[in-house]
Amino acid sequence: MRPKNFLTLKTALKTAVPKLLKAKIDSAWLDAELLLAFILKKDRSFILTHNDKTLTSEQIKHFLNLIKQRIKNVPIAYLIGEKEFYGLNFKITKDTLVPRPASEKLVDKAIETLKENPKAILIDVGTGSGCLIISVLKNLKIKIKLTVAIDISKKALTVARLNAKKHKVKVQFLQGNLLKPVLKKIKAKSRLIIIANLPYLTKQEIKKELSIQKEPRRALDGGEDGLKYYRQLVKQIKKLQDVKNISATLIAEINPWQKSKFRKIWPN
Repeated sequence: MRPKNFLTLKTALKTAVPKLLKAKIDSAWLDAELLLAFILKKDRSFILTHNDKTLTSEQIKHFLNLIKQRIKNVPIAYLIGEKEFYGLNFKITKDTLVPRPASEKLVDKAIETLKENPKAILIDVGTGSGCLIISVLKNLKIKIKLTVAIDISKKALTVARLNAKKHKVKVQFLQGNLLKPVLKKIKAKSRLIIIANLPYLTKQEIKKELSIQKEPRRALDGGEDGLKYYRQLVKQIKKLQDVKNISATLIAEINPWQKSKFRKIWPN
């Protein structure tokens, strides 16, 4: 991978893509185009329509460095610092998980549930980049009484606050373990809608997936069966139900094989 081989966008792509494919990067063409677009501060359509544009030596050097990192399975979102989710662009850093399309179902369900319960309190547990709660608020046509996002990571919350500011939504961000920061603040007979995309992978699953091994381990590892933190969360919810007579809807992301175990944890 010598800079002198890279003269135009076309030659850059033709040289980089085979190297990505050899590293078993399935999205090789897309990734290479996105990295070039990032370097040039253009959108991807520019790359597709300006094949003959010449790269500077600095741009070549930057591109080569990013390709080397991508070959090592560093996610594209970390390399370019952003990721699209639910039609919105979110700032992403190595302190947050990379948002995935499957998680958009959580947003759909939260919007549907909130429309039926406009006076409910919306809580996003393990908010990370804030993509879930921000996407809900940007696409919900009604005002919510109170919205809270919680994460144990101070650095993740910094990213989430930046994303909320960028998309002009009001969220109260709190640092702490699961619902702990709001347990005393929730009033009796409150209606809660809780979104939770907590760590739900086992150590074996993490080990098998090279694509996620560069992401924060704390945001992936859910213990022996992946449901460690969901058990803790449900315990907190049940305590609120017993002490403050609250009602709660839990919208959670898990693996399909965890379905029967999850039902035992949360029969509702």
